[in-house]
Amino acid sequence: MKKDKLFQEILDLLDEDEKTQVWLLERLKGIMKQDENNLFSNLLRVFTHLEMDPKLAEKTWNDILKHRKEMSKSLDRNIGLRVAMLDYFIAVNKQIRNPKIIEIEIFEKLERSLVTDELTGLYNKRFFQQAFYREVQRAKRYRTDLSIMFVDIDDFKNCNDLKGHAFGDRVLKRVAEIIKAGLREVDFPCRFGVDEFVIILPETRGSKAVIAAERLRKDVLSVNFLPEDKYYITVSAGVASFGIDGNTVEELVDNADTALFRAKNDGKNRVYVFYREKRKFERASTDWDINFRILKEKKVKTAKLKNVAGGGLLFESKKPIPIASVLDITLKSPSSEEEVSAQAKVARLEVKENGMFDIGIIFTKIDPEDQKKIVKQAE
Repeated sequence: MKKDKLFQEILDLLDEDEKTQVWLLERLKGIMKQDENNLFSNLLRVFTHLEMDPKLAEKTWNDILKHRKEMSKSLDRNIGLRVAMLDYFIAVNKQIRNPKIIEIEIFEKLERSLVTDELTGLYNKRFFQQAFYREVQRAKRYRTDLSIMFVDIDDFKNCNDLKGHAFGDRVLKRVAEIIKAGLREVDFPCRFGVDEFVIILPETRGSKAVIAAERLRKDVLSVNFLPEDKYYITVSAGVASFGIDGNTVEELVDNADTALFRAKNDGKNRVYVFYREKRKFERASTDWDINFRILKEKKVKTAKLKNVAGGGLLFESKKPIPIASVLDITLKSPSSEEEVSAQAKVARLEVKENGMFDIGIIFTKIDPEDQKKIVKQAE
C-alpha cells in the first residue's frame, strides 16, 4: 500500500475526530519519512506502543480493518478505527489486557514532556539515546548513511557572568532555534548537556555532515545576542560518521566528542571531523605541490602541501573531499627531481575559517623506498 493512500485511509477512518487526525498524521509523516520500510510497524507503534516486525504488523493492520467491518455490520452502525482497534487487541489478539483511556491532547503533552528539554524545546538526552540506537541499527540493517554532530557553545560561562543566568538561558534558547532552523525534518536536534547539543543526521555521511556543521557555525556567528551592546558568540562542532568513524553507538558518540574536544583545544569556533592519529613519523611543514586524482574520476588537481610525513600528508583544498575517498597522488620536493607516486585514503577533513579545507591522507599503497625518500626530504 502506498504511503499517500494509507494516509487518506486513516483520515477516512478518523473522520469523526479532526484533532486526532492532525496529531496522528503529523506523527506518522515524521516517523515514516525516516523509515518507510517499516510502515505498518510504525503505524501500530503510534497507535498502541506495541512493537511488531513488518510482516506481522501489515497482517495485523489488515486484520483490524476486517474486524472493524465485522463490528460495524454486527452493531449496525459505523465503528471508529480506535474502538475497533481496542476491541481487536482486547478480545481477538489479546495483546492488551488493561487499557487506559486518555484524552489525545493530554497524552500528546505528556508524551512530549518525556522526550523534550523544557528550556530549549529540543529533544532531551534520554530521547537521543533511544533514537540514536534505533538509527544505528537501521543504518546497519539497510546500509544507509548516518552521522552525528556534537555542538558546544564556546565560553558559555561568559554569558552567565555578563548578564546573569536569565541571559544565559536566552542564549541557549536562541542557539536551539538556530539549530532547528538549519536542519531537515528527518534530523534529530537534542540538548545533551548544559551548553552542549547533539544532532543525529540520518542519510548523511562524511563531508556532507561537515558542511552542515559549518553552516550551523556560521549561522550562530551571524547573530547578535545583545543588540544594544553587540554581543556575538561562537560554537565549535565535532562530527563522526557511521561506517567511517565507528559502527556502534558508543564509538560514534566517543569519536564525535573527541572531534569536538580537538576543535575546542585548537582555538574554538571551528568544525572538526573525527580522525585517528597514528603517527609513526614526525611531520614536517612544507609548501610542496601535490597532484591528486580521486579514484574513478578523470580530473587531476593540484594543491599545496602543509606538512609531510612518512605515513601521510596534509594539504589544503578549495573543496571538501569525502572521508574514506581513495586518491592517486604524485609529489616531489623542490630540491629533488625524483617524483613519488602513491595511493592514499582521506582520513581527516577540516573546515578552515577562510573557507578552505584541510585534507589529511594516509598512505594505503606506497613503495617503501619512496616512503623513505619522503621522510628524508622532509627533514
